[in-house]
Formats: sequence, C-alpha cells, structure tokens
Amino acid sequence: MDAEEDRQRGLELGRRWAEHASAHELATMVSGSFDDLSQILPSDTSDHFVGGFREGVLRVWRGA
Repeated sequence: MDAEEDRQRGLELGRRWAEHASAHELATMVSGSFDDLSQILPSDTSDHFVGGFREGVLRVWRGA
C-alpha cells in the first residue's frame, strides 16, 4: 500500500472512530501528540496511517 492510500485509510477509520467516540475519548485523541497516538494505535501502523487517523478525528472534533 502506498503512503497516500495508507493516509486515506487512516483518515476514513479515524473519522468513523470519532463519530462514535465519547467526548473524553475525542479530547484525549485531539490533545495527544503524534507520538501519543502512535503508542495508542497498533504498533504495525505506519506514520501515514497515524497522520490520516488524527486528521479524521480532528475533522469530526471541529465539526467539519
């Protein structure tokens, strides 16, 4: 899988996760650093996936 596909997959999964997350879970994900998210997500996820996931969560958090 190339980097853009991996980022898009993370974006979609992050958005779907955030739509069902509690306010506390959202706040934790949004306030955490990239490294914090890397520790929470499975160890085999790529940096591109983590970036996309965070972007998806932020979009839901901001109401986009």
